[in-house]
Amino acid sequence: MNNHYFLLIFFFSLPLSAFFSSGVFAQPQQDSKQDVVEISSLVIPNDTFKFLLAPLQSSNRIEYNHYLPLLIDTNFQIFIDNTIYVKQRPIETDNINSSYFDSIGDSLRIGYRKLLTGADSFWGVNFGYDNALQAGLYYQQLGVGFEVTSPNFQLVSTFAAPIGNRAYPSPGKSILSPFNIQVSVPTGINALVFLPRFYYIYDYDGASAPGGQLQLNYHFNPRLKLSLSTSYDSLSGSGGALELFWRPNVPVAPSLGSPINPQILGSYAGPVGNNGTRIIRLTGSDPAYGD
Repeated sequence: MNNHYFLLIFFFSLPLSAFFSSGVFAQPQQDSKQDVVEISSLVIPNDTFKFLLAPLQSSNRIEYNHYLPLLIDTNFQIFIDNTIYVKQRPIETDNINSSYFDSIGDSLRIGYRKLLTGADSFWGVNFGYDNALQAGLYYQQLGVGFEVTSPNFQLVSTFAAPIGNRAYPSPGKSILSPFNIQVSVPTGINALVFLPRFYYIYDYDGASAPGGQLQLNYHFNPRLKLSLSTSYDSLSGSGGALELFWRPNVPVAPSLGSPINPQILGSYAGPVGNNGTRIIRLTGSDPAYGD
């Protein structure tokens, strides 16, 4: 495994974070003619750490996400969302001489979110580039996403398509192209959210399959969340995962300007998530769990 690849991504992400979080773009100029939201308390640089525990035949995964607002206003924002991840080699594997790390990758999104009337909900779009290094081979894809969030539901749809080499003679796997639709709804139980997901995947050789995933999220507090997922499609089979999310900094409601419903704060000022497409999948690999 080429550790220099991971270090290079991490090194170049630091100057951007330091520059934008210093307030160069994060603080709007005061205008006496109109109210201005204290946007630094609403849309702030946001970090999320994730640990995914999978069955023995699948890959555990560690992720670090940095959410960075670039241009902000009382009713909209433009942001960058970057995720670095490492996947462990499955514990149950025939290739015991392989590297401890199965793959390492990066996923970059630039997005736009706009509050709707009353600041009770918002819609957004995002697009970007993903890559992964596995067994010395380099995989790439482009992705796009659409989202609508309100206190009563969240609708997310994403799509990813490979670029460059799509198939390799070794290890004999091609990159999958996934399409995903996900709906998040309250369960009636405080802090518990139900996320049904439908997805469709196809590969370079023409194989394709629909699939489904069920996910439950439990929020211990605004910083800590636990997720339980199970899924099935005919190309990957059945699978499941337990995922822990931790966000050290949490946005708070602004004290000036248009009020925003606190129930959508975490989504409006937080990462777009994996949504089944950002983690590059190869033939036979399990789904990219995560919301």
